Amino acid sequence: MCSASPAFAINDQKPAGKPAPGLTVDGEEEALDRAFQVAPTDPQALIKSLEEFLARYPQSARRELVLRTIHRRALESNDPRKAAETIERLLELKPDDLDLLSSAADLFDRPGDPAARQKAIGYATRFVERAEKLTVDSRPAEIPAEKWPEAHPLIRASAYALRGRLYAKAGDGPRATADFEKSLAAYPTGLVAEQLGDAATKGGDTERAIDAFATAFIFPDRRLEPAWRDEVRKKLGSVYIAKHQSEKGLGELILTRYDELMRSLAGRFRSEGQPHTETRDPLEFPLQKLDGSPAKLADYRGKIMVLEFWATWCPPCRVEGKLFERVMEVFHDDARVVFLTINSDQDRSRVPEFIQQEAWTAPVLYAQGLDQLLGIRALPTVMILDPEGRVAFRQAGLDLTSFVPTLEGKIREVLNRMASPEP
Repeated sequence: MCSASPAFAINDQKPAGKPAPGLTVDGEEEALDRAFQVAPTDPQALIKSLEEFLARYPQSARRELVLRTIHRRALESNDPRKAAETIERLLELKPDDLDLLSSAADLFDRPGDPAARQKAIGYATRFVERAEKLTVDSRPAEIPAEKWPEAHPLIRASAYALRGRLYAKAGDGPRATADFEKSLAAYPTGLVAEQLGDAATKGGDTERAIDAFATAFIFPDRRLEPAWRDEVRKKLGSVYIAKHQSEKGLGELILTRYDELMRSLAGRFRSEGQPHTETRDPLEFPLQKLDGSPAKLADYRGKIMVLEFWATWCPPCRVEGKLFERVMEVFHDDARVVFLTINSDQDRSRVPEFIQQEAWTAPVLYAQGLDQLLGIRALPTVMILDPEGRVAFRQAGLDLTSFVPTLEGKIREVLNRMASPEP
């Protein structure tokens, strides 16, 4: 098994540490042990088991840790309804937790209905208010004091950008514009500059839109895909022509804006890490095919998706790939099941040649950071998503003797649930 950079832990383990004396009841520790031992590869079964524990022990000293486990597993399983329900219970315990407020805003925005979006805006506003009140003495414990001068502007910028996107979706252009400008003032990024340009365009403020799109177009971040920059260039040209009837003078404007931006970013900018995306829904995460064209898991919504995360530098991945193809052949004629391999290589130059050498036939998508979003910490990792996009099975590492029968059996279990859905 090869290690991969984790976004968060994926192992289902009982929370570590001893509860405070006098806060446990007879049998609670044993019940918690049993709860965590239920179906370690089935996130939905684990969530149900942990909820039953909390129903039995509502005053447990481990309540917060168990709720956080449920929340994490719901996110990893792409079950936003359960994640949102759990996060509200967590916020009753930790009302000022920045990560929880941000996640709550995102989760309640996903349904897309006006009532849920207003609730999302409420959580985003709490995030903004909390971010503005932070000081070096009240900073999150995981941020060292020496990193605070750099971290605080980023937190404020993230809070305003999040609320600005929600306002934009709700059709409140003036508030969206104001929040995007505050985000850029705190910590500028190309993506937020584009969002400000979109809001200004809708509001008829072409001068502000031109400046925002120019900033986005020239922003020096190699994590931004060329296709994204091309789209911004089209927007910039469109609003500039609308105001000036031609692109005459646009090049000079871009150079001037570039010089200004480089001076303001001196010493701050670093272009490293995974391609940036603000998408948290795995199904809507922007992936890429081998030919460079875009793709999303949402393209396969309604089907069972069997995903294999791998890399060319991972020896066990080479072996599991052959076994993965063997399982794929079993379900070759079943249109309800789709098999996808998700490549995690940072250097993609060897990927096409590797696939040709191994004679793999399963479709290949580049992860683009999806592996981090789903908390993949080891390769290979195989995962099954049910037709609603929830994780029904997950296994890291390779067991040669059990891989094929285990994966085939888990796929059939999900197929059986499709045929006989629970009421």
